[in-house]
Amino acid sequence: MNTYEAILIHPGITGGRVSGNLHVKTNGILFESGAINHHIGFTNLSINAGGAANRFIFFSDSTINSISIYTADKSILKDNILVSNNKFKQEIKKSKSTLNGPLRGIIIALIIIGLFIGSLYFLKDKMVESMASQVPISWEKKAGDKLFNTLSLQYHFIKNDSLKNEFIEVAKPLFNQIEKEGYKVDLYFVKDPTINAFALPGGKVIIQTGLIENAKSWEEVMGVLSHELSHVTRRHHIRGIINNLGIFAILSATVGDVSAIAGTFINMGGELASLSNSRDFEIEADETGREYLINAKINPAGLISFFKTLEKEEKTILDSTSVKDIDLSFLSTHPDTKFRIEKLKEKQKEDKTPYPLLPNTFNAFKTKLLNLK
Repeated sequence: MNTYEAILIHPGITGGRVSGNLHVKTNGILFESGAINHHIGFTNLSINAGGAANRFIFFSDSTINSISIYTADKSILKDNILVSNNKFKQEIKKSKSTLNGPLRGIIIALIIIGLFIGSLYFLKDKMVESMASQVPISWEKKAGDKLFNTLSLQYHFIKNDSLKNEFIEVAKPLFNQIEKEGYKVDLYFVKDPTINAFALPGGKVIIQTGLIENAKSWEEVMGVLSHELSHVTRRHHIRGIINNLGIFAILSATVGDVSAIAGTFINMGGELASLSNSRDFEIEADETGREYLINAKINPAGLISFFKTLEKEEKTILDSTSVKDIDLSFLSTHPDTKFRIEKLKEKQKEDKTPYPLLPNTFNAFKTKLLNLK
């Protein structure tokens, strides 16, 4: 005979109820307490779940409505004596279902929340891209101008209209692709041996002499330029800021106004220089840049060729520098160069387009630029 803590509701008791122990016997249930004992035979016994939040199991006498016994101990529904009695089979099943109702509700709510969070994770990039597209390009240009003013104090700019015009003439088909996206490209050369070029929000492009010195053709330079300009047209600067704001800010802006984000973007100014592109942004810029080159009738193989030069340079730096002196931040935000080369090569295999050669003037241009004082 199993015993369960229970409460008897009885009109003959002071206060109408009393706590005690409930015993399941072979012929019925027996409630015992110091004040009263009460027995309900199986013939008249009915079982159901209910009470506050459906947390209790009630045992009542079908002949006496004013008397019932209830317990919060759910294990009573597994009592062998009750389970083996076919009379209570449906009542026990229904009671279990009622008791599990709140739990099912919680589980369903958790599943819905989990699916919502999961969908946010998968849709976050699309949401961020959509929000970034709502920021006016004019605001983006203001942020780029503020950043350019900050960088102007750090770089030695090369001013030579003749060389600049020569470069623009070669790059014009590429620049036309960018201008279709609503951006005007402003070109600047700086004296810096680092193999690099970068574009600021709004369309200003900085080309360092180290890039020109290490490139072997116009196609390579245009390849790098198309990649950097893709960071602008794909709104990577703005998307990076929105990503940093967090999912709640994203949700808020999604259902509200993006002007606060746009304002934040403009006010960051020089701080934008410290933001690095993610690996995904770099791959996206590779792919978008390649599309720009194809549309401009410039051989995208130049981008692959330059990446090979960059890969050799990286290997040289790694081989000649101790681990503690290496800037690992670049490695954390940039995909492996070899991986990028292979990814572009796969695309190149499908491309059977005959591209016209760009002017055979690159080496002369390089010599003149590098010899400028």
